[in-house]
Amino acid sequence: MKKNLKSLSLFLVSLIMLTLVGCSNNKTSNNSSNSATITPPTNQEYYDYLTERYDHYFKDNLLNTTYDIYVDDFTYDNSYDEFITAYNGSYDELKADLEAFKKDLQDNVVKGNAEVDKFNQEVITATDKAIISVDDYNGSFSEKAKDYATLSKDEVVKGLKSIGLDVHNAKLDLDNLIDTAKSRLGV
Repeated sequence: MKKNLKSLSLFLVSLIMLTLVGCSNNKTSNNSSNSATITPPTNQEYYDYLTERYDHYFKDNLLNTTYDIYVDDFTYDNSYDEFITAYNGSYDELKADLEAFKKDLQDNVVKGNAEVDKFNQEVITATDKAIISVDDYNGSFSEKAKDYATLSKDEVVKGLKSIGLDVHNAKLDLDNLIDTAKSRLGV
């Protein structure tokens, strides 16, 4: 009886293992056939994706709206500490958005269309430049702005314009690249 029970158990375990292995093989082959059918985006599809992602991350960015110190007659209403805390927080938000935007472009744009691949790499490079400039800003801000609390609002804004100029220019370069995408991609 024990011998029959062992044999039956061994047979059932083998049957279950074969079933599981068989199921996983079918699933694997389906995945590989699906990935083989993925095609690179057309210029129009890439342009649509690029502008949608860009708008998603940067359309309402605080450095473009509330804290755009590069507009004429910018001033702030709160105390210096409140303003600087919120203003610097917007740089942290910008960096997170830049990194997420770059990751989207790296992970979701299928390679294979030479024009799209080249332009996508340009956008990623411009995004990297902006990320580096934000890191430089964040790394040097406290040293460069240590005496700003004693300055007038106008002097603070003038100083911030100087400190943040590299970030501003890198972001403008990225903005311009996105703005010219339609004509450069021929859509």
